[in-house]
Amino acid sequence: MLRTRLARRAATPSRLRKLANVAVVVSLGLPAHLAQANTIASSLSNSTQTVIFSAGHWAASSFTTGYQSWQLTNVTLSLLQAGTSSSLADVRLFSDNAGQVGVSLADLGVQTITSIQSQLWSFAASTDIELAPHATYWIAVGNVSPEGLGVDLVLSAPFSYTVAGAVSMAFSGATGLGSGVNPPTAFDPPGAGAALPFQADGTATSVPEPAPLAVLLLGSATILAFRPRLRPSTL
Repeated sequence: MLRTRLARRAATPSRLRKLANVAVVVSLGLPAHLAQANTIASSLSNSTQTVIFSAGHWAASSFTTGYQSWQLTNVTLSLLQAGTSSSLADVRLFSDNAGQVGVSLADLGVQTITSIQSQLWSFAASTDIELAPHATYWIAVGNVSPEGLGVDLVLSAPFSYTVAGAVSMAFSGATGLGSGVNPPTAFDPPGAGAALPFQADGTATSVPEPAPLAVLLLGSATILAFRPRLRPSTL
């Protein structure tokens, strides 16, 4: 009589430790992967129309972060020269105050706009700019030169955008009048008449804990560890 043992190996403590170690490695690797440069939010793909800003005029639109915190690295907008000589554009990050533009949090710098056709201009942060999770921020651009500045705006729906994670944007914009290189002390209440399209890039500085994939792997390891042994069968 031929006897064959048909028993499936149960997970031993050593195998459980190996699987748990894999889960830990993956959980540690997830934040590193997510920390790579990423587009936080972008509405640059919309159809736009150039609006000429006279000296001191500003426009702003908002975005809301999701469950992650971010380090903002740069903001990109579509601008052009609208005067006889070059224009000066200033881009800033503002806080939110009950759905309206709040205070200036960071200045991403002033650039000299020399293109006579719409062109993407990127404003890079010179210092660390931390964006908290579940918070609304406003990106604003202003003409800080005596010459005109052309700013491409989204003047009508449809309004589309791409975001990372649970970040969101809205078809809404606010305007204001500053003085020289100073932004407005207050913006008008935002409305749906126009929106400032922009792209905000940055790196994620936190992820939800614990990492979902790590939990999945740990759960799988536990199931394998306590799976009942199959009894030997006799043929």
